[in-house]
Parts: sequence; structure tokens; C-alpha cells
Amino acid sequence: MPLRPIVRRALLLAILAFTLLLVARRLSERRVVVQSSAGVTPARTDGRPTIARRPVPAPESPGFEGCPAAGDGGDRELNRLKNRVDTAAWVPTPFAQIVDLDWPPGVVRRVRTNWSRGDTRRVAANEGKPVAIEGYFVGAKVEGPESPNCHGAASKFRDWHLWLAASPGKDRRRSIVVETTPVIRAGHPEWSIGDIRKLVRDSTLVRVSGWLMLDPEHPDQLGKTRGTLWEIHPVMRIEVQREGKWVEMR
Repeated sequence: MPLRPIVRRALLLAILAFTLLLVARRLSERRVVVQSSAGVTPARTDGRPTIARRPVPAPESPGFEGCPAAGDGGDRELNRLKNRVDTAAWVPTPFAQIVDLDWPPGVVRRVRTNWSRGDTRRVAANEGKPVAIEGYFVGAKVEGPESPNCHGAASKFRDWHLWLAASPGKDRRRSIVVETTPVIRAGHPEWSIGDIRKLVRDSTLVRVSGWLMLDPEHPDQLGKTRGTLWEIHPVMRIEVQREGKWVEMR
């Protein structure tokens, strides 16, 4: 028995509405691309960046002046992460998102080869993300000889230990530790510890880009000289705010 015209029309409208609903859902799930001075970054349609994780350095660092990426002892897997040289599209990330990021208690002061599988997975969910964070340097220090740098005594072999805070001043209790490494600094002739300390004194807004890494060796400093065990390490780019524009320190 043929369908009546009114029934046929209603059926066609229902099919059309269902098709439009599927198309709208597909469009909402598509990623858009956000262009920023920190690189091209995939983002969700709600405006929040989607950060692609790259936990393993690729390629691995060739080392620095005879010191291999694994260093000369200590936690060699951690040393390889600290000495990475690969780059990425740095994703603008809110300061609070990093300082409030948690970690499993079982990894504290333990070398990575002794972590449980569960703890390894929890850390891996965030470690190796390429982030760019705005803030203010509130302190700067040249570290002593360490295993990632083969305990080199000369200043060129030492990391710079910098404190990044959401507000200018001297309060480091909620700061994020960001570290420059010898192999990266070798490609940035404008980076000097004196210039960094001037940024501290002048309360200059900066943007630091680099690799998110968990350093579980300093829980005693939490709430005193750092707000989290998560670091940007190594720092790959430093930009300063000048007359409303970001200027990269080469």
C-alpha cells in the first residue's frame, strides 16, 4: 500500500534531520589549528590546546663536549631527558595547570628503573609535553657539578636553575623550576646569567618554552623554593615582553 504524501514527507524530513545531526557532530569533533608565536598547535574546538606528548627524545642528544646524554652516573634515564635537544611546536599552557599537576608518591627519590608500572604510566601521561608558560623569573642560580653534565667543573658544563612564578617578586613557594642546559645554551649566544638576573630585577614578563619533565629528587623543597616537582627541563626558548610584543632571546 503506497504511503500517503504527508507520511512520506514526514519520513524524508526525519531522515534529513538525522543526517544533519551526524554532520554537526563530526564537525564538532574536528580539530582546528591555532597559530601562535610559540608554533602551530592542534587545539580542540573549546579553545583549550591539545598537547601531543613526546616522552622519548628523538633524536637523542649527542651530548656536550664529550659528555654523553646519559651523563656519568645517577639516574641515567632522567639524565637523557634533561639533556634532550629535539624541538616541537610549543603549546601555550596556563601556569596554574603545571604547578597544580600531581604525581605518584611512589616515584619520589627513586631512579626510574625502579618505578612501578602504574607509576610509570601516570608520569608518562604528562611528561614529554612541549609547553610554553608565561611568568616572571624570581631567581636564578648556576648549579654545581652534576651527573647529567659528567660533573664538569667549568661553568659551561653547569645547568642554570631558574625559578618562574606567576607574579613578580621573590616568593618562590609556588614557582616552577625551569633549567637551561649546556648543550642548548651553546646555540643561544644572547643567553647569559647576568641578563636573566636583570629580568628578575626588572620584573619583566617572560615566556619560557621547553619540555615538561618530572624531577622527583627534591620533595624537601616543595612549598619553600618550588611549588611542584614538575619542571621545564630543558628550556628551549626564552622570550621577553617588550612594548606589548614577544621578543626572543637568541
